[in-house]
Amino acid sequence: MIRITQDSANNVVITTTEKGSASHYLFQFFSLSTNINAYCVADDTSPYPLRYNAFTITDQASPTPTDGEVDLATGEYKYFVYANSSSSNLDPDGLTLLESGMCLVSGTEPTVTEYDNTATYTVYNG
Repeated sequence: MIRITQDSANNVVITTTEKGSASHYLFQFFSLSTNINAYCVADDTSPYPLRYNAFTITDQASPTPTDGEVDLATGEYKYFVYANSSSSNLDPDGLTLLESGMCLVSGTEPTVTEYDNTATYTVYNG
């Protein structure tokens, strides 16, 4: 399972070399709650691509999919990674599927506000 945090750059590590390698990789994220697909193209940044593949997937409000950017709502997704010969192709038709699995997208951690309770209570016996 890969995990993506909204509004940030995420390091995604998977293994695609069992089924092949490519110059570019097409990521497809299928939302289990909305049945909508989101796509982006990312390049492998792993120093050891024969052992594992590393990608940077950035979640942001106005994405450029050809730069590894997507706009995902919080929730669960199925992801699919395809071997892509083009850095601009966002269509998985005719591409070789290299990996699939589950993805969990979570929101950014909210800022917690703490208050100092300085209230004084007086107790009367009587």
